Amino acid sequence: MDVRILGPVEVTSGDRGVPLGPPQRRAVLAALAIDADRPVSLGTLIERVWDDPPDRAADSLYAHIARLRQALTATGVRIERRDGGYTLEVDPDRVDAYRFRRLAKQAQLRARDDFARTRLLGEAMELWRGAPLTGIPGEWAARMRYGIEQQYVGALVTWAQAHLRLGHPDLVVTELTPLVPRYPLAEPLASMLMRGLCALGRGAEAVALYARLRGYLADHLGVEPGPELRALHLRMLRAGTAPAPRPALLLAQVPG
Repeated sequence: MDVRILGPVEVTSGDRGVPLGPPQRRAVLAALAIDADRPVSLGTLIERVWDDPPDRAADSLYAHIARLRQALTATGVRIERRDGGYTLEVDPDRVDAYRFRRLAKQAQLRARDDFARTRLLGEAMELWRGAPLTGIPGEWAARMRYGIEQQYVGALVTWAQAHLRLGHPDLVVTELTPLVPRYPLAEPLASMLMRGLCALGRGAEAVALYARLRGYLADHLGVEPGPELRALHLRMLRAGTAPAPRPALLLAQVPG
């Protein structure tokens, strides 16, 4: 059994999805799952589910919880009244967002080598199925979505750094090429893709990527890329004026 919020909100039991009902009911489940095995007060639940709570919001919440309890009967997951609120009684590690954070935290431990780091982060990234809380409306869901996506981008950057150190720029380029356009403000992610391209001898593509990012930032925010990315770009331009080096040498010339 798994509770999944890294994408559409789902509960799976074996290979089958549990019917959860309309988006608002899924929002109630998500509001509980984000604090798995910890009580969430009635007021907090209402604030998470509705930006502008309707009259008798508490009654609507009770009805959604009753329906969720019925849907979850055969899964072993329970919603219980506790400490003036409600608790989704489930091992937090069965919630994909918790498992993602645990794996990412383990990967950050200094004692881990790059092989272990890429394995842990690869496992964490496999949990990702799309934008967190897909289909859940409201300000609380938007804030949670943004925060979890920032954790995801951080994990991607750490994963890419480790693979580059291991001499696997091809993996970095394959993974990051479709992702960088989705997160155009994540300069560290663009930096990793530029370094991977450069290491493969595709410096012209890395320079073109920088130009696209610079244009996006100028058009949408009226700013230039940060100093680290500008320095990387300048280094690549300078490297391009010399005889073409081997990919590994070019990567070494780019400041870390």
